[in-house]
Amino acid sequence: MGSSSVKILLVVLAVAVTTYYFFYPSINFLPDLQCLFHRATGLYCLGCGGQRAFHALLHGHFAVAAQNNLLVFLVVPLVGLKFLEEITGRKTFPEFFYSRRFLLPLVVFVIVFTVLRNIPGPPFHYLAPAE
Repeated sequence: MGSSSVKILLVVLAVAVTTYYFFYPSINFLPDLQCLFHRATGLYCLGCGGQRAFHALLHGHFAVAAQNNLLVFLVVPLVGLKFLEEITGRKTFPEFFYSRRFLLPLVVFVIVFTVLRNIPGPPFHYLAPAE
């Protein structure tokens, strides 16, 4: 990735994160931005609550982030490291992370998480996003 491309990408990322820091998703800022899957089926997808969880993480509210979507604690570090890998051009992850032996269990984990968060009652209702 070229030097100017990296600078542009970093500026766009900084503006996006700053905007997210100051504007709470779902209230007064794009208020109709709701999960289409949840709206159509009434079920929670793997990303439901992710925007609120990311916003809470930016403010250091880890418990609130966990109440909205536990996957944010997996996704944010992985995406951050992958982003770092892309802008530096150096491998951040060991080769194992690019193999099916890693990706297949990760996909299964995400699918199981999505199914479990839609089961009503304890303990599974803790996986559903806070309303």
